[in-house]
Amino acid sequence: MDPSTLLQCFAGTLSHDQNVRSEAESSLKAAGKTTGFLGASLDIISSPEIPQDIKLPAALYIKNKIIHGWSGNQLGRNELLNFSVDNDEKPVVKDMLIKALVNSSIYSPSCVRLLQPALSTIVAEDYPKKQWDSLLGTSFELLSSDDINSAHIGLLALSEIFRTYRWKENDSRQELEHLIIQYFPLLLKFTTDTLVDNGRNIDNAKAGEMVKLVLKIYKFVTYHDLPFTLQRPDHFIPWANLHVNIIQQPLPSQIVSSAAASSPRYQPWVKAKKWAYANLSRLFQRYASTSLSRKFAYDGFKQLYLDDFLPQIVQLYFQQIEQWSEKSLWLSDEAMYHILGFFEQVVVQKATWPLMKPYYPVLLEHIIFPLLCPTEESLETFETDPQEYIHRNLEVWDDNYSPDLAALALLTTCVTKRGSTTLAPTAFFVTEKLNKNLAHPEQFVEVESALRIFSNILDRLFMKNSGFSRDVEKLLISLVFPYFNSTHDILRARVCEICSKLGEQHFENPQALETIYNGIVSCFMEDSNCLPVELLAALGIQAFIHEPAFQGPLSANVVPMTQKLLRISNEIESDAVSGVLQEFVECFSEQLQPFGIELMTDLVQQFLKLAIDLNESANFDVNKINDYSELPDDTDKQMAALGILSTAISILLSFENSHDIVKNLEQSFYPAAEFILRNDMEDFYREVCEFIENSTFLLRDVTPFSWKILELIGECNQKEEGMVAFYLEDFMVAFNNYLVYGQEEFKKNSFYSNILFEVYNKASVNEDSSLDDMAHVFELSQKLVLTLDTSISGSFIEKFLNDALDAITREAADLKKNVIFTVSSFNVIIACLACRPTETLQYLRARDAFESFFDLWYSYLIPHYKRVYDIKLSLMALLSINGNVSLSDVQALSLETVVGQSGSKIVKLLTVFPQALKDLDERRKVYSSGGVPDDAFGQFEQEFTANSGDGENGGDEDDEDDGDEEAYLDFLNKEANNFKFVDGSTDIFDPLEDFENLDEDPLSGSVIDHVNVYDVVKAVMSSVQTDSAKYDIFTANLSPEDRQAITSIVNL
Repeated sequence: MDPSTLLQCFAGTLSHDQNVRSEAESSLKAAGKTTGFLGASLDIISSPEIPQDIKLPAALYIKNKIIHGWSGNQLGRNELLNFSVDNDEKPVVKDMLIKALVNSSIYSPSCVRLLQPALSTIVAEDYPKKQWDSLLGTSFELLSSDDINSAHIGLLALSEIFRTYRWKENDSRQELEHLIIQYFPLLLKFTTDTLVDNGRNIDNAKAGEMVKLVLKIYKFVTYHDLPFTLQRPDHFIPWANLHVNIIQQPLPSQIVSSAAASSPRYQPWVKAKKWAYANLSRLFQRYASTSLSRKFAYDGFKQLYLDDFLPQIVQLYFQQIEQWSEKSLWLSDEAMYHILGFFEQVVVQKATWPLMKPYYPVLLEHIIFPLLCPTEESLETFETDPQEYIHRNLEVWDDNYSPDLAALALLTTCVTKRGSTTLAPTAFFVTEKLNKNLAHPEQFVEVESALRIFSNILDRLFMKNSGFSRDVEKLLISLVFPYFNSTHDILRARVCEICSKLGEQHFENPQALETIYNGIVSCFMEDSNCLPVELLAALGIQAFIHEPAFQGPLSANVVPMTQKLLRISNEIESDAVSGVLQEFVECFSEQLQPFGIELMTDLVQQFLKLAIDLNESANFDVNKINDYSELPDDTDKQMAALGILSTAISILLSFENSHDIVKNLEQSFYPAAEFILRNDMEDFYREVCEFIENSTFLLRDVTPFSWKILELIGECNQKEEGMVAFYLEDFMVAFNNYLVYGQEEFKKNSFYSNILFEVYNKASVNEDSSLDDMAHVFELSQKLVLTLDTSISGSFIEKFLNDALDAITREAADLKKNVIFTVSSFNVIIACLACRPTETLQYLRARDAFESFFDLWYSYLIPHYKRVYDIKLSLMALLSINGNVSLSDVQALSLETVVGQSGSKIVKLLTVFPQALKDLDERRKVYSSGGVPDDAFGQFEQEFTANSGDGENGGDEDDEDDGDEEAYLDFLNKEANNFKFVDGSTDIFDPLEDFENLDEDPLSGSVIDHVNVYDVVKAVMSSVQTDSAKYDIFTANLSPEDRQAITSIVNL
């Protein structure tokens, strides 16, 4: 490949001329398919004469080619990704990549960041397979060179080598022990003497980057398991000292105060410190702590860490915290996060709690309280970017090492695990702060911190034996609720947030509820348009929405409040708003009915706004990014969209008595369903199907709009990459109702039945199908058979039977164990018997499956059926055999035994049928009333509470043995032994239990609901009685009691 031509192509991709850029990109695509492309591109990157701006697109192309083409797995639809690196080229690429990295470290540092993922991909793929053994030696050669840039790349390569051991346990990585013995002393000496060098390199960013790589190497080998060598004191202590040494290195003022980049936290030495804190915390939490999951019993190391290291590191951390509090030491957010996380683990462990216990008041006053005071940055965010503030304060996870959230976690752990020591001081501290500042509104920052602490200990204060349960209400009235009227929005938002946690509490003072109602409704309905206040007020309303004292006033204002919720929902991507809106719709459906269609239209428009963004992100071109952290994170949008769809379904369900409005709501919802299905938005398939399920159920009909959605499902399924079959379980809730309520249309219009048959074909079972997958596929086929009945195509029948019998044959040894699969697969054959008995019987004979099928059906399935559907279907099949198979076919197929035994089976099924119907009807009544069938978990909950250690001290362990975890494990074992099945056996495959657990939705229709089995019995028996020969065969084995039972039914 001509390097000069390739160089021109890369230069052309930077041109401002669209035509030049397009031509260059087309040339690169063509060149990228030829052998030698990677090598030529690496030559360009290695050259010191070529400008960096041209090297960058070359590095980006190489990265993507290697990431997606090295393993030979052609991933993605992008043309660039459909590429495999030639095996003969791979050795050359490896050598040239290391050379390119070394040269880039000198001349083009930005290229190193782009090429590192490529190196990581190759090492991860080849090194474990012994296909790049030379890299280890090469890496240490680079490390031992006098050139800092070469040493940097050596460490980079070593970090990728040791990354391959990250998720392995010691038993499966024994060669690592040899590597640690041979190389880690060299690595430690190089880091201590050359990189750290008594702090002389603290201004050297490259040295800081290299120290970070060394610490990541240590992280990789200790993350999942702790190598035996590193457990020994002669190895652990020097490495621990290195970590401490790095933590103690003072950062130059120019780093701390630098406005370069976006924050000092991104400086290499700051990152190195972060990994030092993180590694020490990980060692403590995973290998030197007591926990429920004692996977690693390294008692020697645990004792070494606790006795010889932990007291010193706790002392060091306290020194740093004190200096930070005095503003004489700057700590990054990550450092503070890990220090507080470390303290939290010290609090949790009984053996280490005494180290922290005397200092809790200091922790509270000088660490937790200051960290919870809003910073200037967070106050500015509250004012100028309220959406970001809301996301930051409502998320339950933290990906940003936020010190305030770490402080909250530490606080919560202290008052939860060590309540007798910490709860009272915390409550008194908060009370003092709030009392002190009640008359000083300018101290709102301190008030916010105090209220935040109060919010996070509230549940503990309300506990019966906390010592504060009788005083909390007074505290709320006197010290918290007054801030409803604060001039600072951040405090009003916080009071609303506290109120959102009070919905389950009982208030003695009736004025308390009135104050809460007036406060949160006033905050919600005000005209200031302060989004955090409005949202948190909405959550407060949600907490009390079922309170009778609230429902009356709320119902009078529900329309403007709902409109405001819609406005908030349109402004912020949060599923929390959708949850409130859904509760409004469910609680005040009558008041909102006149606005149902308008509500639905607004929700669909909001959904489409989010869905368009989500669809664009899904089609994001990964080849245009330098770092995978640049990939869009649409979690909030997705959750908000799901919430909107759930609310739309709730609106639909509130109109169950108004068919015309339901039809209009279907029409309003259609654009959302269309967008989802046309753009293959798999995350929302379930919601579309639930909407169709509910709309068809409410109407007991399939409207033209619902049929159009089925057509869209068919189009979606026809696409090569269509995922309808993959999500068959979700689609079955809709398919079932299409078949139930559109039965006549399916019989008349093969276009619709073919859609479902094509879905079936795409989902069709094979040797790799799971039992659950096969159960859903067989559910579809049997329902298609029962819906189309005698009009079903013979080719459909043959396909369904063949697939079911193949699966049954493969699972023959475990049919009695896997009852759900067995019932589902047998029901396909039974459905075919009900509709096309003669052909099905002939097929069973031809497949030599006749005897085995009837043996299992008669002797095992029929005696154990519990569901109405199974009982009814088997009755239909047995009656069809007797009524629709001629005497000549009975004789030709040797059915005498089958027909002779069928009478007793019919009687057996008719005997259990009434009780099954009664049970289903009772469940239907319970579910329709919104109740719960029984308090099945009541006793379990009581025993769990009694055994969980959550006693008078609120779960505190100060004066107890360290036995909570052991007691809990014993409790779990005891409960496991208590779960006995129907016959007293603990066999988890007990057939009766599995049959009873077969799902039968009491609110869902069935394709055979319209069949009256008693009428069918009468008709069939009357017909059989007219044929004496058939009647003699049928009654040959009937007992007098069974004869009488059938006669009674016929004479009804």
